[in-house]
Amino acid sequence: MRAWSLGGVASGPDPTSEAVANIVAAIGEGDFSQRVLHQVNRVIPVGCWSVYRIGGDEPRMFLSGTYHRKDTTTGSWQAYLSGPHLADRTFAVTDVKAAGPLITHLTAEEIPTRAHRDKVYRQFDMSERLSVVEPQSRDTVFALNLYRYNGQGFFTDRELAAFETIAPSLLASVHRHLLLYPRAVALGNPLSLGSVRRSFETHRPDLTERELDVVARTVLGMSYEGIATDLGLKLPTIKTYRNRAFERLQISFRSELVRYYLTISAPAP
Repeated sequence: MRAWSLGGVASGPDPTSEAVANIVAAIGEGDFSQRVLHQVNRVIPVGCWSVYRIGGDEPRMFLSGTYHRKDTTTGSWQAYLSGPHLADRTFAVTDVKAAGPLITHLTAEEIPTRAHRDKVYRQFDMSERLSVVEPQSRDTVFALNLYRYNGQGFFTDRELAAFETIAPSLLASVHRHLLLYPRAVALGNPLSLGSVRRSFETHRPDLTERELDVVARTVLGMSYEGIATDLGLKLPTIKTYRNRAFERLQISFRSELVRYYLTISAPAP
């Protein structure tokens, strides 16, 4: 198994930035899990994903989904809870010192306990796991996991690098979604155009009205052509407002804007 520190967000070209923006736009929606899985597959082909907390007295799976095949994530979670979770040390990384989340990567054959390999990975045809691991206490771990099925091949170095690029925003989006949902069902989509615009307006009063219009729509995942149509402006004009806003915010890419929004919109501790 390999593990390394999860650093700050890295900027990447499309479709990475588009995928990140669309993941953020799905926060609070009932189909968040499947929408995230679809966007992740634009960047890194995966078979399924899950988000869970293990350790302590109450292991809990928060999100899961399978991409373009029968969903077996509930069955694999139940198999995991039938005993393998009690001896699972695959998240207990001791050779990497980091204050924040870690990325871990292992194949099914690297799992040390036979029951875990057989009941979970072999029974459900999974070959590999790529995770963001967040220790929450001495005994509890929060994990966001991407899985490959047998026949999909193994993650390449390029794909591992791509995951490291999107992992900070992906993890932040999951935390935000879990905080807002299911309350979001009653309130409507909390990531509305108005709410995003107000966040920037509150924290960055130096942005002009048109710059606020453009950055809010950009966070929601709209293309620049779509923003131009929505605002009744020409595409070069939209890009000018974008460039001016990015210069004020000291960023260069859409993914950095999404990360910036997640920071300023996070609830106070």
